[in-house]
Amino acid sequence: MIKELKQLKHTKGSAKINYLLIPVSVFDITEEGAKAFNKIYFWLKKQNLYKLERTSSGGIRSGPHRKRPAWDIKVNRICVELTVLLEGCAWRIQFRTKLPEKMSGRKAFTAFKRFLLKRGIDLEKYAIENGKEVKETIEKPLIGAKRALYYDYTFEKVNHIDFHSSYSAGLANTHPEFREVLNELYLKREEKEDYKNILNFSIGFMQSLSGCGARWAHLSRDAIKDNNDRVKKLAETLEKKGRIVLTYNTDGIWYKGPVFHGEGEGEGLGEWHNDFVNCKFRARSAGSYEFIEKNIYHAVVRGVANDLKSSWKWGDIYEKKAEPQLFVFSEEGGIMLNG
Repeated sequence: MIKELKQLKHTKGSAKINYLLIPVSVFDITEEGAKAFNKIYFWLKKQNLYKLERTSSGGIRSGPHRKRPAWDIKVNRICVELTVLLEGCAWRIQFRTKLPEKMSGRKAFTAFKRFLLKRGIDLEKYAIENGKEVKETIEKPLIGAKRALYYDYTFEKVNHIDFHSSYSAGLANTHPEFREVLNELYLKREEKEDYKNILNFSIGFMQSLSGCGARWAHLSRDAIKDNNDRVKKLAETLEKKGRIVLTYNTDGIWYKGPVFHGEGEGEGLGEWHNDFVNCKFRARSAGSYEFIEKNIYHAVVRGVANDLKSSWKWGDIYEKKAEPQLFVFSEEGGIMLNG
């Protein structure tokens, strides 16, 4: 197993090692990925290793007196991570969704920092020490039906409003000193894929405990709250104008009634547009819905890959094939599909 581990990304261990600088190896959220991750996990459990000692911020306690070799496992809703100090080396091994090649949350955030620094803004000066506490105050995304009775009902003449790069716009709205950089990234996002990734991944990384100790969680909090406020405000306007708000999907709104046009509509950062109009629409749950626009069927089901839905038809979101592949973790069973 040591030989297999050394084929993964790792760094040389030392008495003082920075957890955030340990390179990360990722097993994708598939049955194959779970099997490979579990192989390492169960092997570690059988070894006579110490439990890794952590600081209050989630770092690795340093010093020659700390017990080695050691490991631990951390679990949250999007990732399971092993941290291993063994044979003079250090690993971070994750089971989570893989990000695009050549891009990760850390790389996106680091690139964002560089863009800001060129404008004389040092993001390090914004870092906080109580990121874990601040992270707990971050609002949940707006996802799901406005009323439970809207589930499992077919609506006609339904439209969808989408906000452009809404979380990034939320950061620009609450911290105007970032707007110039964010707007530049937004305007060039179609010609430079890295720019789109920077916009998409940076704000999530800011509140990542494993990635940065959530040292910029307050920026993520502000961006998400601003998004939620704008979405709710527009939903109120829609209802005042006689539309029926059916469901939210983070930075978008499904609503029934005539196509709405109004304040804030446009193609700029944080502005909104109607990207689907005059649809037949039905939601099964917060993470599962289907719609038809211009005789083209679309299914949105969290936990089911898009390519698996390419041949679906109306009603298939209620079939067995639409049941999401959910992976769960337990100390005894490791990572299990639909466990």
